[in-house]
Amino acid sequence: MKLEQDYLVNFLYLVQNVIARQVNLAKLEGEPREICGVDVAYKGEVGVAVVVCDGENQLVKKATGRVGFPYIPGLLFMREAPLMIRALQDLKPDLLLVDGHGIAHPRRSGIATVLGVLLNIPTIGVAKSRLVGEVIEENGINYVVLNGEKVGVKVGKYYYSPGNLVSLDDVINLSRMGYPRVLREADRLSKVYRNDLKLS
Repeated sequence: MKLEQDYLVNFLYLVQNVIARQVNLAKLEGEPREICGVDVAYKGEVGVAVVVCDGENQLVKKATGRVGFPYIPGLLFMREAPLMIRALQDLKPDLLLVDGHGIAHPRRSGIATVLGVLLNIPTIGVAKSRLVGEVIEENGINYVVLNGEKVGVKVGKYYYSPGNLVSLDDVINLSRMGYPRVLREADRLSKVYRNDLKLS
């Protein structure tokens, strides 16, 4: 069983490496009109993914389902991305903020990167802990640096990094606005819906 798990983990690492090669760190074109945030909360083995969008219309969507993949650092996408993708069905926001990492990741392929590449939308990861690299201050900005490359920034207790179709400058601009409201609401509502779950 351990050998099978090792094979699976190594295969998923290869998947992440393939996804990382598809990343496009291009600057956002204009000001995003619709910004969405997505987060997941759990009750036992059941997860609730919630998307909150700010734009012309306030929008909240959710998806609930059993989560069979265990939490393995660096492989969060296997646990949460399927639910997040279901919650995002029929949505194509100008910018998606994800509770998790973008390229500030051991294989430059955190959950924000995976979602950005698979859905072909601009994404930024906003995480509560650092997975890789070191924080180096330069001109008043705390950069997350991995192998000599700036892959994100730290503001307060949060770590921001590009996922896909955004630049590091876009990430810095977003981080200066404080913790995003859409992510705060997605976090809050995911816990509300989780607490309302009635498990059989």
